[in-house]
Formats: sequence, C-alpha cells, structure tokens
Amino acid sequence: MNHVIAGARDWKYGLMVWTLVCISGFILVFAIYNSTVDNKTIFYTVLVANVMLVGYIVLLKEISLGILIYLYSLTFLNYYWRFVLPGRWPDLDIPRLMFAFIWFVILLETLVGGRRLLPRTTTEWAMLALLAAVMGVMVTRGHVRIRQFLNGYAIPYAMFVCAKNSFTTRKDLQRFIFWFAVPLSIYFPVNHMFEHYRMTQFVFPRYILSPVIAGVEITWGERALGAFLQPVDTGMAMVSAYLLSMYSLSRIRGSWPKLLRAFITMLTPIAVFFTYTRSVYLGFFAAIMVLLLFSRRQKTLAVFIVVAVVLGVLANWSNVTTAERSAGGLATEHTVMARLVLAEVSLKMFADRPFVGVGFTRFMEYSPAYVKTVRATLLGYREHWIGQHVNQHNQFFSVLTEIGLIGLVPLLVIYLTLWRTFIRARRIEADNYDGELVVTVMAMWAGYTVNIMFMEPRFFEFMNVLPYIFAGIIVGGYQRTMLKRYRTFEPSERS
Repeated sequence: MNHVIAGARDWKYGLMVWTLVCISGFILVFAIYNSTVDNKTIFYTVLVANVMLVGYIVLLKEISLGILIYLYSLTFLNYYWRFVLPGRWPDLDIPRLMFAFIWFVILLETLVGGRRLLPRTTTEWAMLALLAAVMGVMVTRGHVRIRQFLNGYAIPYAMFVCAKNSFTTRKDLQRFIFWFAVPLSIYFPVNHMFEHYRMTQFVFPRYILSPVIAGVEITWGERALGAFLQPVDTGMAMVSAYLLSMYSLSRIRGSWPKLLRAFITMLTPIAVFFTYTRSVYLGFFAAIMVLLLFSRRQKTLAVFIVVAVVLGVLANWSNVTTAERSAGGLATEHTVMARLVLAEVSLKMFADRPFVGVGFTRFMEYSPAYVKTVRATLLGYREHWIGQHVNQHNQFFSVLTEIGLIGLVPLLVIYLTLWRTFIRARRIEADNYDGELVVTVMAMWAGYTVNIMFMEPRFFEFMNVLPYIFAGIIVGGYQRTMLKRYRTFEPSERS
C-alpha cells in the first residue's frame, strides 16, 4: 500500500515538472512565431516560467531551502523584477513567487499524503480570527490595501504554519540557521558601515543609494537605511541575524567561529548606533537582556555587551541628553510628544468605535479632528503641528483604532500564547531545537515587540515574517514533543 501511495505521489510530482517545462517551451514557441509581442514581455514571461520550474524542483528536494531562498529574495530582490498587476492586486515579485510555491508544494504534499500537518493551536485559531477581522473591516469599512494585509498579517501567519510543519530534525534546522544567519550577520553591519561612511562603491543593493518607492524618494536624514530602505526594519533584521548567528557559531568548535563571533560582536552595536533610531537601540538592549537573564551559553557575551553599552552611554552622556541624533542624542522631545498625542487620539477614537474601529488604513482620515482636542501631554503643552498628519506608530494602537476589539483581542492572544509556549519550550529538549535556541528566539521576539511599539510594521514583510518563522519552529517542535509524550503515556495508563 505504501508503494502505491509513493508511486502516485511521484507520478503527480513528475507531471507537475513536465507541465512547467511545457509551459516554458510553449512561451518560447509562441514568441518565435508571434513577432508582435514585446521582447520585454517575452523575457519576463519566460523568466517567471523558469523561476517557477526551478523553485518547484528545489522545494521538492528540501522545503527549508525554499524558505531560505524566500528570505534571501526578500532581502536582496524585493525591489527588482517586480511585475505590476492591474487593479488593486499587489505587484508580483520574486519573494511573492517563492512564497506561493512554498505553499503550493505544502498543499500538494498534503493532498497526496506525503505530509501531515500538525493540529492547530490556540495561536493559529487567533491568527485566523485576526485575519477574518482585518479582511471583514477592510472590505466593509476601510480601504482595500491587499499588500499591507499580506505583508502585515497573512504572509507572516502563513509562514508560521509553514515553518511549524517543515523543520522536524535538528540537523536540518541547524543547517538552515547557519546559512541564513551567518552570512547576513556579516552583510548587514558591514553594508551599514559602507552606507554611513558614503563608501558608495561597496554598497549593495545599489538602490540604497537612490531609494525610491512608488515614485517617491525616501529620505531619512543621516540615518543609514539598509537593504529594506527603512532604519527600523533593517535594524531589527540586523539584530535578529546577529542573535541567530551567535547561537549557530557557538555550536561550532574551532578558532574561526570565535574570531567571527568577535568580529560581528564588535561591529553590530556600532551599525545599530548608525540607525540613529531609539526603538532599534531599545530593541537591541531588550534582546541582550533576555540573553543575560535566560541564556547559559551566551550569558558572558551578554554581560560584556551590556557593560560596554552602559560605559559608552556614561562616557557620552553630554551628547546623549541632546537632540542631536548623529552624536547619540536621545532627547528629541517633539517625536515623543507626537507618540503620546497619537496614543491619546487612538484611545478617544476607540471610545467612539470600540468594536469594529474606523476602518483599515483610515486612521489618518479621522485623526486630525481628534488631535485638535489634545492640548497637552505628560511633556507639557503641545504645539499645534505636533501629531498632525502623522500615522499611528504602534501596532497595538493601530489595530485597536482601525479594527477595534475584534482585532485587538486575537492579536493579544497571539502574543500571550506564543510567549507562554516559549517559556514552556525552554524546559524540554525537542527533536529540532534545544533550550538555547528558544532563548535566542525569545530575544528576537523581545526586540521585535519593542520595535512594533514605536512603528507600524505592516509595510515591511521581512520584519514580520522572520520572527514568525522562528516562532513556528519552536511551536512545532514543542507540539510534536507533547504529542509524542501523550501517545507514549496513553497506552501505559490503559495497561
């Protein structure tokens, strides 16, 4: 029976490969005999067809490799090879194609019996509830912004489920972490240094030097933008890659891993500083504090970083208390006051529309009238321009205001259940992770949670996808271990 199922599965896989080959061949033949078709259109169509073929073959061999390619394409190809689709559909790009293929293979394997998905947890039911709430409010009361819906909610949650059901062995997971984190933990800080010191010949990708999104030039003053053209997004990615790289390198014996750990440890805090963004500073410090409190292998390193940061702040105290970002100043009051104004505005808007909110992406349409009612904050009376025409910079307040309680409650459930699972997962040794990896993921999530308290993350796919992938890895390993214990325990009870 197993041979029959395996034969049917292989036959369907082979049929799909040959179907994609035939599609690519048909396009070439059509292009040869139809001279009216634009060469650029032919090139892009053939490119997409061949990317589909290569992606499918790669994913059949190892789906973790597909996830690795997806994350790298998000980093380096997010603004290249983009195909504009008509209407309100989001543009099609290489990361979106890889995401679609990953889920295509998962669904195909599930249908032919090659993969069995784990039961849904409370976290996943909360994700489904939040997706339904956002979609319902977006269609009925808000603006239809499919790309923001995908980047902020649908794709991260889908990759959570994908990672939860894909990484079953420790060998595959360790290999994935090494090839993902170690190269990027070197790239992010080094590229940040090149960008900051205007060593333009070494900056990659090249669009960082002239950043334009949707026809609008992006400017952040003296801040280094990085590959994602946004200092918080790049800073969070840099810190996450650093944490995962330190975990991966700490498992390898020899002198070169120690030298590499020392190199990125010396460079990453400096590159984080060049973001000139307080939320990135705080997120990095929160992540290191998690390592200090819970890690065994990284505790000494965390102590060294904390002491170095404290000494650096004390030595630079006269500049820290100023508003000059490039000198390390943290005392820019008008941005803090603007955040306080937006928080009070969100609470007032929530009081008027508590259950379904004002509508997806409609905060700025309603906020000016509420901002006028806020005369003072904890920092004193505000000037009339502070808080005007500024979008909400907090994911929780954004969901509270635009989606209402039907969105905020599932969002809080997601965070609470994830952290509860992390705490429980630290105490067990699963087939795919150890306790140190759980602490590393907790540190990553501490930094991510801090950052989304000061920005709206739904515009940045990588920033949301990365923590949810590793959360899915931990939740999947913990769930498999608990199910295995339950199945082992149940017969002994009966006997």
